[in-house]
Amino acid sequence: FEGSCFLGTPTGYYLFDIDQNSVKSFTDLRRRTGNIEISAYCTEDDGRLWIGTAGAGLYLQERAGQPRVFYRSGNSGEDYILNIENDENFLWLGTLNGVIILDRNSGKVKARYNTNNGLPYNRIDQICLLGNGRAAIATKTDRIYTIGIEGGVSSQSGIMRGPTMNVISSCFRSNDGSIWAATAGNGVFEFRGDTVISYTRAEMLLSDYCYSILADSLDRIWIGHERGFSCYDRQAGTMKTYSTGFARGGACNPAAMYEAPGGRILIGTTQGLMVYDPEKDYKSREAPRNNINFISVNDVRYPWKKSFNLPYKKRYRINISYVGISFREPDKIYYQTMLDNWDDDWSDWSTDREVTVSPRDGRFRFSMNSMNEEGLSGTPVSFDLVIRTPVWRTWWFMFLSAAAATGLVIFIVRQREKAQKRLEQYLKTELEARTEEVVRQKGEIELKNVEITDSISYAKRIQTSILPDLNKLKETFSDAFILFRPRDIVSGDFYWFDRFGDDKFMLVCADSTGHGVPGAFMSMIGSTLLQDIIGRQHITRPSVILKTLDSQLFSTLNQNIELGVSNDGMDMVVCEIGLRTGHIRFASAMRPVVMILGGEFLYVKGNRSSIGGESFTEKFFDDQEYYLKAGDSIYLFTDGYPDQFGGKDGKKMKIARLKSLIEEVSNLSMDEQEKKIANFLDDWQGENDQVDDILMMGIRF
Repeated sequence: FEGSCFLGTPTGYYLFDIDQNSVKSFTDLRRRTGNIEISAYCTEDDGRLWIGTAGAGLYLQERAGQPRVFYRSGNSGEDYILNIENDENFLWLGTLNGVIILDRNSGKVKARYNTNNGLPYNRIDQICLLGNGRAAIATKTDRIYTIGIEGGVSSQSGIMRGPTMNVISSCFRSNDGSIWAATAGNGVFEFRGDTVISYTRAEMLLSDYCYSILADSLDRIWIGHERGFSCYDRQAGTMKTYSTGFARGGACNPAAMYEAPGGRILIGTTQGLMVYDPEKDYKSREAPRNNINFISVNDVRYPWKKSFNLPYKKRYRINISYVGISFREPDKIYYQTMLDNWDDDWSDWSTDREVTVSPRDGRFRFSMNSMNEEGLSGTPVSFDLVIRTPVWRTWWFMFLSAAAATGLVIFIVRQREKAQKRLEQYLKTELEARTEEVVRQKGEIELKNVEITDSISYAKRIQTSILPDLNKLKETFSDAFILFRPRDIVSGDFYWFDRFGDDKFMLVCADSTGHGVPGAFMSMIGSTLLQDIIGRQHITRPSVILKTLDSQLFSTLNQNIELGVSNDGMDMVVCEIGLRTGHIRFASAMRPVVMILGGEFLYVKGNRSSIGGESFTEKFFDDQEYYLKAGDSIYLFTDGYPDQFGGKDGKKMKIARLKSLIEEVSNLSMDEQEKKIANFLDDWQGENDQVDDILMMGIRF
């Protein structure tokens, strides 16, 4: 139909003469299709017409004939057709239940796409054919989805971002291959490869609600809105809007734009057909005239003048009203403003006719300019604004303040220096006095320490004289040793031995409570009591000796319940050795005995009761008896040796390590054993302090 086009309505179609701008005829399809509402149309070059219905499927009307059903699926969503596009071999149907691709000759379904196989949403408002058997779809999504006869669903990598979820109401492909998507609320998006470009009201779009879109032969993008449309000239980079002729409530219909010969744009609206003829589009040759209406300072209005001088105030709210006077479409004048010495650059173009600023003190110049839709801008108008600087922000006040502050700091520093010197002199005098006092007291302490040390050293001579001579032990046992190391000058550990007649030898190894002077007192008491019990009372059975010693020590120290409980006491081993028979009998209070009998290592524990200390219950001490043969050895020791801290980890030696050491050196002579045991102790202790008195005795039978 040269010079004519179809205008589709829900009831039928008009044949419209584009050149004459008049309707040729009307065909009532609703009557021919059984009163079915028409929802989509698509024409063929040969005059055939494809008719989409609202629930009854797809109809075909030949150039001469009645409409007939071409495709109907029986699915109400698929039979509601919103858009029809055709290519050489196939029909593409956008429905309420996805996309259906039909063979245009047989009517068979070639492919079907919906949310079950990759689409984000089932309602398809428009299909944009891309060639090579693929198409883009308009639906509810955040990106462009494409579908194909072969190859399934794919999506562009770029994402459309907006304040609300994007509903693509229409899409179109421009001459350079870019896909344009019109959305209901977020403006227009251009998909140029992987790049997404957004166009909104900020880019002078008439509205962010866009219902139809078209790219014409001159590479201009036409966007239909409610009550108007926009045109974006891609080559010039300008946006122009049109709203004349739209009555209240009028809006562009979805996917209802067509470029007719001669560059005329046909736009279907809710109020009928609108035709844009570029030859009749008058372009303004005159720029708007700029004018500042008034200035409001804190809600007090003043007429405009070249300069405003205001006293200092912490905060001003200055409202400036302006206008660009143009007699052609005055509502399409755009404005920009700048406040020198406050703004970095001119503001973006907008339709706002006033601006509010709140500068602080200083000198400013406010300027405004306007521009019409043709891009013509007038001469900027401006006025000076002075807000006087307060006294405390003037240069001379700040200089005087800085000088005063500097002087005050210098004064304070010097006063502090004087005070510091006085304090240093006072401290020096006090230090000298205290030093003199400390030196005097040090001398007194050193003198007393010498006296105490001399006294303790004399006590050591007394304690040493009480302890039996090692030679007396070696007269009976030639192979024997005593390792004796007091922690302090005097010791709480002590030993006692004596020979009675030709057959009996008594041997004692004891550890008194404490060490140093208190321990030495206990050791002297213990030695004296043992001498009395064994030497004078002639008690030689070890268990009886311990029992008697416990009783006498308790009596000697007044350790009774009425005067309070004391823990003073001692641990010890008492041995009775038969020199002829090798019979050995010993009893122990808290101390073990180690023996090597016939090459066999033997560790014997004692009773779990100490001599002295608490005495709430009766104590029992058991005799243990063995026979020694020539070459057998016996070892007695206090807890000082195994309790010594040392080694690489600084831990206690413990009894297990001592037992291993004794077993290791037991084949050596007693003198060599003493050296080995002493050297091992020195190596173990290292730099650590000795923690207790150390006593170890060894004899070979």
